[in-house]
Amino acid sequence: MANQSKLRMSVGLFYPIAILSCYIIAIIEWGIRSGLVKEGFACSQFPLFTYYICGCFFFAMGIFQWFRYRLWIYPVLGTLVALLCIQAPGLISSNTFFSKGTYFITFFVTGLFVILNWRTFYGQERYEINSRRLFKLAGEGIIETADGFTGRPFSAGEIEASHEEMLGFARFLEGKYISKVFHEEQLLYLAFSLNKSLLATSDPKEVSHVTIAPDSSLSVFIAETDYRQYRKTYNFNQLCQSLGEVFKRFMVYYKQGLESRIITEIKTAR
Repeated sequence: MANQSKLRMSVGLFYPIAILSCYIIAIIEWGIRSGLVKEGFACSQFPLFTYYICGCFFFAMGIFQWFRYRLWIYPVLGTLVALLCIQAPGLISSNTFFSKGTYFITFFVTGLFVILNWRTFYGQERYEINSRRLFKLAGEGIIETADGFTGRPFSAGEIEASHEEMLGFARFLEGKYISKVFHEEQLLYLAFSLNKSLLATSDPKEVSHVTIAPDSSLSVFIAETDYRQYRKTYNFNQLCQSLGEVFKRFMVYYKQGLESRIITEIKTAR
């Protein structure tokens, strides 16, 4: 349980919390409206304002995720879902600006948009989940909270592997959405991030990454935005060293043909 609480809550958890809250608000609004109807007020029992509140939430989340991840799909999807929420009262009432026709058109467009961009949605989700798991693995066993963030790469020793093994290892990690691979100036970058989307990143230096040089030296860089996702200011050097050891351990598994062990270790980082 202590390990679970080391990182701040994922953005994805906002959605079930907000939806549950909207259900509660809808029940309360329905109760209030029912009471008003019994008192003789001319109003509908339909929880109209709850749908508007829900629509505002999805729109705001789309904008928030745009600024966080820099992926255009989020504000577009947020706007479409917000329109669905706003148009929903038109399904049972004719006293609204929208009709059943406009609702189903929006519903069709939303479904088509998700289908056409499913690969991007899926890739972003997998990259973020596995990045969180990498940072959780790195935080295991670290309790010292002195020495906060520094903006320089940390030298984490050497990784024992041939050039071909490194390339195969990098392709495996990218294929499993554990890290995105970049090749620059004979350096191999394995990038991961809790903030900016790797799908919208063209420069690995903008996000957290592990760098492998031609001489097999390994360096670790943790972006400040990722470091701030920890609930405590853990010792930065220890955190970088631990993250480097995670990748070294994964390389050992890969060389031994135990790729499944990498996946198991990633998935058990709760």
